[in-house]
Amino acid sequence: MAFENGVNWQPVEPAKRGRHRTFASAVDAALGGLMTERNDFFDSLADRWRELFPDIPARPGRYEDGRIFIYVANAPTLWLVRPKLAAVKRALARLPGAPRRLDLVLEIRK
Repeated sequence: MAFENGVNWQPVEPAKRGRHRTFASAVDAALGGLMTERNDFFDSLADRWRELFPDIPARPGRYEDGRIFIYVANAPTLWLVRPKLAAVKRALARLPGAPRRLDLVLEIRK
């Protein structure tokens, strides 16, 4: 009964099943994606964002690999915020504890 109703019901060889050989490695990979990088500068930025940039309809989302991801609600808002990124970057560089290299990335998130 290898084929029934056009479906192959034979088990797939372990080497062809996917990138994880064990359940534990699959869980580790899934939970690893949920971890966020801690950064004191980003934490203070997230707390003070509204007072620093009251006119910008965006918010800091996450800090990852030296980049600050800024979330906007939709594509038109992204289009409005993009020209202001240079001013935001200059203002962030003047804050105490700012890293020497700042990379800002806009991302659409609700």
